[in-house]
Amino acid sequence: MSILTQGFLAQGVLIFAVSAVVVIPLLLLAGWRPATPESQRQKARLNAQSMRILSSAVEQSQSGVIIADCAGVIDYVNPRYTQITGYSKDEALGRVAELLNNPRLTDVNNITLQEAMQLGASWETFMVSRRKDGDDFWQQVTASPIFDDLGALSHIVLNIEDISDRVETQAQMEKLAFYDPLTGLENRRLFRDRLEQELKHLRRNKKAMALLFLDLDQFKRINDTLGHDAGDELLCTVAQRLRDCVREEDIVARLGGDEFTILLANIKNADDAGLVARKILRSLLEPVTLSTQEVTVSCSIGITVAPEDSMNASILMRNADLAMYRAKDQGRNNFQYFTDDMNIESLARMSLENELRIAVSNEDFVVHFQPQIDMSRGRICGYEALVRWRHEQVDVIPPDRFIPVAEETGLIIKVGEIVLRQACLQLKALQASGITDQTVAVNLSARQFRDHNLVQMVRRVLTETGLEPQWLELEITESMLMDNISQAINILSELKALGVAIAIDDFGTGYSSLSYLTQLPVDKLKIDRSFISNLPDSPRHSAITTAIIAMAQRLRLQVVAEGVETEPQASFLTDHQCNILQGFLFCHPVSAEDLPHHIAHMKGRFSAGTQSAMPLVAL
Repeated sequence: MSILTQGFLAQGVLIFAVSAVVVIPLLLLAGWRPATPESQRQKARLNAQSMRILSSAVEQSQSGVIIADCAGVIDYVNPRYTQITGYSKDEALGRVAELLNNPRLTDVNNITLQEAMQLGASWETFMVSRRKDGDDFWQQVTASPIFDDLGALSHIVLNIEDISDRVETQAQMEKLAFYDPLTGLENRRLFRDRLEQELKHLRRNKKAMALLFLDLDQFKRINDTLGHDAGDELLCTVAQRLRDCVREEDIVARLGGDEFTILLANIKNADDAGLVARKILRSLLEPVTLSTQEVTVSCSIGITVAPEDSMNASILMRNADLAMYRAKDQGRNNFQYFTDDMNIESLARMSLENELRIAVSNEDFVVHFQPQIDMSRGRICGYEALVRWRHEQVDVIPPDRFIPVAEETGLIIKVGEIVLRQACLQLKALQASGITDQTVAVNLSARQFRDHNLVQMVRRVLTETGLEPQWLELEITESMLMDNISQAINILSELKALGVAIAIDDFGTGYSSLSYLTQLPVDKLKIDRSFISNLPDSPRHSAITTAIIAMAQRLRLQVVAEGVETEPQASFLTDHQCNILQGFLFCHPVSAEDLPHHIAHMKGRFSAGTQSAMPLVAL
């Protein structure tokens, strides 16, 4: 402390001497008289008190304080310094402060500490230091120079702050902002920034890069069946496998949910991306054990290449997304490269989606009905309701054109309600005309079946249309049931409680367990048309069809064959006791306006005893 005090006092004396030569004569003319010895002693006491206060402030400072000479040898450290570094005062005094002689340590202006001191400027930086116990810590360092009477640098005052907690907090905030908390991969925000940077490098080095979009296949089924903890574990496993499939310089990110993306920089050509995609597909097919349950997961991958496809980040991400959906359409577990025709399809789909929203708002849908024939009794026993989109420009659009878009966008919820209401109203009208022993079957989509308002909506439509629930049949596919069997049983039980009948559509194409089938509250099985189309010539399909019929009879379920188009098919089915048939052999789907005419025509054919003469109605 004494050296610091001497420096300040020396400078003060010099200033006082200069001031005395100029100021004292003026003061004498103004009536000023020199101080008495008593006033001088009082001033000295005040100066000593000020020095004690200054010394106490430095000693008690919450910042570490170091005073070193111009060579960097430490003359003084305060108690806070010893708390921060772990070095005692005796251990610090006489040592050389290493940061004073480190030419690589600079401030934000790229000036070293020594340069700043010679210039008489303050200096500040952030650095990692090591405590006596070997632990590293972050510190903020500020330095100020002290000059002697001749203006030469004599000492340096250093203030140090331990900012480790602040740095750690900032790092955690940055991690939350830029990294996925589950997998540790980069998130969408950081990945987009990296993509922009790589595109800038690409413009300079004239090389190629590839962007891969990955989406796990059937991840929701695994998540719903095994639980979200198992789903999270699977996502972490997938993230690690993706890292293992690429180079260290490549970027892997999780965009959200079960979507991942990979940036392959500095590739030779598009084929390099294909090699990586094949490696990923093979890697993911390796079984994963989740809570003692072994599962296998696959993915669909879309690939776009820059600069060939675009040099715009947004366009590249859209291209990879389109290619990924093409891979899903191609059966999943494969990869597809982006092509220009995907843009055309995307624009067409967007136009279709916009028109579909308008159609839903205007309820531009009509329901056609295809009769179901009870061959054992020679009569129509019911109808399947099939939706059509009445378009002002192209007349009628079939369901295979717009149902997938409605399902993906969620518009199917409203479309499904429109179809259900029209079907119930039409059957109610038939009942009013005297036809009282026929049912109507309405298909439920996967999105509808998962909608928590489904049961409430069915109850409301039945109430509003006045149709008794026993005349309504709801059809669901086999795969919809198996996505979450326990949830499916609960939903079906609630629907059954309303009094409606339940049919499993497209039976035989899914992967249901017979043990589950005995638990499901269903009334009817519909054999998929893919089996019917090859009857009776295919021994394999004949065996499957007869097995389904026999199983349904044992379980006391009705069985319906749909897609019947030929007399040999109908004969084979009735010979094996499948007596409810549906298909073009009997009648194409007809509008509600034409339905009464065809009912009368078919009834006339049956009453004339010509039920064996098929087709009954050919449109």
